Amino acid sequence: MKILVTGSAGFIGFHVVKKLIEKGYEIIGLDNINDYYDIGLKYARLSQLGLEEDKIIYNKLIYI
Repeated sequence: MKILVTGSAGFIGFHVVKKLIEKGYEIIGLDNINDYYDIGLKYARLSQLGLEEDKIIYNKLIYI
């Protein structure tokens, strides 16, 4: 099953995505990586999920 998670680089979204991946779900994560919170922290969270910053192409769909 595919699940869309918005705000996937934020605190709550990151933890939701992490748990869903552990349970075997296919996740489509959406986040605009704005600077309201620390951008470095958002990239670190995405890295923990398997997506490195240098692989991010803005406005393009990326699969992990």
